[in-house]
Amino acid sequence: MKRRDFLNNAGVGAVSVGAGLAMTQNSLAFQPKKNLVSDMFPDPVVVMIFLRGGHDQLNTFVPHSDKTYYKIRPTIAVQKEDVIKLDNRWGLHPAMKPLKRFYDEGRFAAVINSGSPHQTRSHFDAQDFMEYGAPGNRSISDGWLNRYLTATANPRGEDPKKLRSLAMQERLPRSLRGTYPSVAVPPNLRDIEEVLDLFEDFYSGGDPEALSVAQRAATRKQAGTTSRKSLKSKERKKKPMGLMADPIMASGTQTIHGLRRLREILYGSSDDSTYKGPREAPEMGATFQEYPGGWFASRLKSLAKVIKSDVGLAVAATDINGWDHHIGMGSTDGTLNRMLSFVSEGIAAFMDDLGPDLDRTLIVVSTEFGRVAKENGNDGADHGHGGATWLLGGQVKGGHVYGRWTGLEPSELFQKRDLKVTTDFREIYADVLRKHMKFDLPADFFPDFTPSEKELGIFA
Repeated sequence: MKRRDFLNNAGVGAVSVGAGLAMTQNSLAFQPKKNLVSDMFPDPVVVMIFLRGGHDQLNTFVPHSDKTYYKIRPTIAVQKEDVIKLDNRWGLHPAMKPLKRFYDEGRFAAVINSGSPHQTRSHFDAQDFMEYGAPGNRSISDGWLNRYLTATANPRGEDPKKLRSLAMQERLPRSLRGTYPSVAVPPNLRDIEEVLDLFEDFYSGGDPEALSVAQRAATRKQAGTTSRKSLKSKERKKKPMGLMADPIMASGTQTIHGLRRLREILYGSSDDSTYKGPREAPEMGATFQEYPGGWFASRLKSLAKVIKSDVGLAVAATDINGWDHHIGMGSTDGTLNRMLSFVSEGIAAFMDDLGPDLDRTLIVVSTEFGRVAKENGNDGADHGHGGATWLLGGQVKGGHVYGRWTGLEPSELFQKRDLKVTTDFREIYADVLRKHMKFDLPADFFPDFTPSEKELGIFA
């Protein structure tokens, strides 16, 4: 029985049981409620994919019945005969074909005209405001996902076998920055065992001089001028100095533990005699999901392995840059076509790979703002306002396009040029936490904003 079906039949909600840092002083302190479902299904997961640069709604979720759309985009509009129709108004860009079956199955939905109410057209400001969940408030320095992780942390301390938060990239996105230590994945994770050893010694109270030795040794190793054996020096065997009382040291230790756990999941034992990647060491009876090429699909493939390992992952995130299509966005032959294909193929393979775990995994695709409704003459469109949010998997009531559409006439556009924001992104994020993650959202979770109690109706 699928989790979705069980919840509908039983009339009860799932539970997110966190295992994180000891509670710090935090107004959001919260302990998730337990119920019968918690013993039957693993914890829910939310995967945030951020399209950086300002993804265009109109050529992705195409208003194919709107004559004005074709009038104001005579060069870059997706023609009716090319659109993958969803209903009498909306259709998908043809590059989104890999995701159409999930729409038909009720596992894919979109919220059009969604975004931040702030009027900025700056990428940096708009991204900060959205990822911190606080448009216009520059005093907030912790991301909305990090606030969730902090609020649901286990007051008894972290289970070292758990891995609650993960950024599938080298740098933490702003949404994951804050009090709770989240793990960002270095590109050479498979080859840094000795470096992890050395940093772990330091963070657990080792001599700071040993860390300096470790950094120099790591630099020489990357340059090919040192051996594995030379890294195992007496410097890293110095006795602890009791620095674990320092919260920075505690956070560093947990980060190292997280990287070790991830490395173990993805590559197996660190012993050279058995050290193999997932392709070389298949599990008995396992089947491999075929993924397209490229770094994005590779990240999702690794993430799927973590989720299926059931190690307590609650939040994961990754970025995709390059959506600032002032030039060459095109219709079905430009940059947008290539990027939508790249993203859609990767997400489709990821969803297939998850199998039954897709029912507990919600994929949220966001962007900082949309693009101008009218094309700019350079086969593209400039910075806009309203955009689209994608929701896939989990308990999404898919097969629908949500949000209030206001049309494309100048009188209906924001500043007579952009799609209006008719759904505040915080309403969507609030429902993600309340409905999918089963989180009792505190009134002050989003600074200066109280989500509607009615909710949006996009989750079962």
